[in-house]
Amino acid sequence: MAEGPGRKAIAAPLSPGVLLGEAARAFMLRPEATALTAVVALFVIFTVLSPDLFPTKETFISVMAVAAELGILSVGVTLLMIGGHFDLSVGAVLGLTSYVTVVLMRDYEVSPILAAPAAVAIGAALGAVNGALVVRFRIHSFVVTLGTMLIWRGVLIALTGGFPMTVTIPPQFKSIMSAPLIYGFRMSMLWFFAIGGLATFLLVRTRFGNWVQARGQNEQAARNLGVPVDRLTIYLFMMTSALAAVTGVIQVARFSSVDALRGEGMELQAVAVTVIGGTLLSGGYGSVVGTMLGAITFGMIQVGLVLAGAPGHFFRTLTGFIVVAAVILNTSVARRMASSRPLRGFQRSSAAADAAIAKIIGKDSGGADQLADEAKPIPAPEEPRR
Repeated sequence: MAEGPGRKAIAAPLSPGVLLGEAARAFMLRPEATALTAVVALFVIFTVLSPDLFPTKETFISVMAVAAELGILSVGVTLLMIGGHFDLSVGAVLGLTSYVTVVLMRDYEVSPILAAPAAVAIGAALGAVNGALVVRFRIHSFVVTLGTMLIWRGVLIALTGGFPMTVTIPPQFKSIMSAPLIYGFRMSMLWFFAIGGLATFLLVRTRFGNWVQARGQNEQAARNLGVPVDRLTIYLFMMTSALAAVTGVIQVARFSSVDALRGEGMELQAVAVTVIGGTLLSGGYGSVVGTMLGAITFGMIQVGLVLAGAPGHFFRTLTGFIVVAAVILNTSVARRMASSRPLRGFQRSSAAADAAIAKIIGKDSGGADQLADEAKPIPAPEEPRR
């Protein structure tokens, strides 16, 4: 049908194959694609290797127990990395705030309802120190947090004397933080999903989230647009360390103890989970949902290899392989797909085509909302006045 004044051109219908192909491309361009692919692939692999052990409820409980604690820690690291910074001190902060929780409850007989918030507040204060050093002296956050990691770890070793410390945890507090919940899944899983959901909302639905992504993409441009970059940086470090403290409190409730090496190495695990989840090391791009899937990937590797009877060193080897693969998929492969030519008959600037893809891949956080915005009908041109 010819296009005239006040009329809209009728586009030719798109074939299902074209729509599915473009929907797959749109999905692979999302940061969560790599982590979701890893979860599905690992589930299939470990199910084949251990058909009688892996696809069971007990295995899923173990996977989520690992994923929940590491995932809470990684959510804060994700927000910080999207904002363009690193924090290598989160493992030491986790250990130090675990010590604070134990000492307050055991030596000062403070109720755990008060000891836990106090530990989280101290964790936020340690994060504020990191942020203030980065902002005040303009030192790269990698260097600053490397130094504070060594400082906090040394303080923890000195305070504990290198020996574990135990404490009696009230049953009510244990049930709130880490006790088995429904069908054997731990309460920490509920905390994990709640914190992940809140962080996702914060990142994709608030001005604060826009500031974080703007800071990660271009700091100077964000300053020119009025973003309070320095204050934002301090807030991000505080949130990251506070979530590390939350993880420390959960581990105290679970193990009823703390030791000098609590949390050691978890900072690198959190970075690995964040990268698997699709967050770029350069900042400005990432997904909390992807990080949650990355934490589940990490738990599946740890539990699945044990059930398959694999040697212990396979855990780090497979994790490293997935991290490298995730970086490749999230950079070079994504760039090629973004610059690829559209399938026959598909116009990527077409509102109708974008709306059709949005229906296929679903309206989830981030990219689907953008598709929905682009799918709004374009008004017909007005007839010229005579």
